[in-house]
Amino acid sequence: MKHGILIIILFSTVFISCNNVKTNHEVVKLSADSLIANIDKYCNTKVETEGVITHICGVDGKKMKLKTESGEIIKIVPNDSIGSFDTSYYKKKIKVRGIVSESRIEISFIDKMEKEKALLCHIDHTPCKDTAWVNYQIKKGVADTISKQDIEKLKIKLKQIKKKYISVVTIVAEKVEIIGKAEL
Repeated sequence: MKHGILIIILFSTVFISCNNVKTNHEVVKLSADSLIANIDKYCNTKVETEGVITHICGVDGKKMKLKTESGEIIKIVPNDSIGSFDTSYYKKKIKVRGIVSESRIEISFIDKMEKEKALLCHIDHTPCKDTAWVNYQIKKGVADTISKQDIEKLKIKLKQIKKKYISVVTIVAEKVEIIGKAEL
């Protein structure tokens, strides 16, 4: 009798637990701004959202900058099957589906980039890999000015959001579809 009750409890627990686990096939459809505002809730979740592509990395096409309705930014990177992004996405409204992650920029990183006078990617604020562009800015004599401006923007944003970090929301895209022209 005790074994029967234990088996029923065990199966009940497994059944209840399995109903609360999201499968990899479920897709949460939400606005890009809602995704950013609730990033803690959606990390490691498959989502579908929309926005306007305002930049595609010129180095290898492996990063796109998706602008939300409120002007926030989401970094879009391809999964292995996509490879790199086609320039046809530029200035288009797109629908993207993929897994969400978050990285954080803390003041220690900002301070390090300031000391190095790094030119930062305006998608994810990492040092820019476009050496041709970086070298051109150095040759023109404006690299230090650009670096200072970018660092100052990050420091201002850090103060405005009143957190100890700036979130960089990323979607690893498994599907990207053009749904219209951008209304810039």
